[in-house]
Amino acid sequence: MQTTNTSVLTRRVRISDEYATLPYEAGWAIEGVFFIQAEGEHPDLTITAEVSPDGINWRMRAQATLAAAESLVDLPIDRFGNWLRLRVTGATPEATARVLVHLNLKG
Repeated sequence: MQTTNTSVLTRRVRISDEYATLPYEAGWAIEGVFFIQAEGEHPDLTITAEVSPDGINWRMRAQATLAAAESLVDLPIDRFGNWLRLRVTGATPEATARVLVHLNLKG
């Protein structure tokens, strides 16, 4: 039987520039899914899952787009080592976004 865990990485944060969640240690898991929600109007957002061996140095692993007409997107990830975070780009001071990020892990 596998273990699952869902964590809130970001809750209703208003962003107006590039944004990254804090590093999240997930070495016990074998797969995960980021769920990114936007509340209200927002521009197209580029969502990037990043992996790291040490929580300091990051590499891009997977990417998705949360279109302005959508409010929820998922981003699956596997074989990621120990540290994960999510980067969100596309918001500007003129076109902000309020985002929520959940990470569901299974292992």
